[in-house]
Amino acid sequence: MPSSRKFDYYTLRRLDDGDVAVLGWDTYPENSVLAGQARKSHLGYYRDEEAARKDYPQATSFSNAFTEPQVSLNHLPGEDDPVAGGMYPDDIDD
Repeated sequence: MPSSRKFDYYTLRRLDDGDVAVLGWDTYPENSVLAGQARKSHLGYYRDEEAARKDYPQATSFSNAFTEPQVSLNHLPGEDDPVAGGMYPDDIDD
């Protein structure tokens, strides 16, 4: 069943077992640490392309890990970067 949420665009993705996934694409909202970056939502899984296109006719092309937008985590501190309070992330005891 199609999602009621609106996306900027839709793609299909062929899975290893031959099934087809439908992906919806939009951007993370302003209140997110990933604000403005591409957000991928899995909308459904189908046995074949025809069934996927029946429910999501706006999914006009296939995508894969090489063609899909990537989320950048460069704005987050690395393991050896100091963080607020003068500690390194791996120094924090749980």
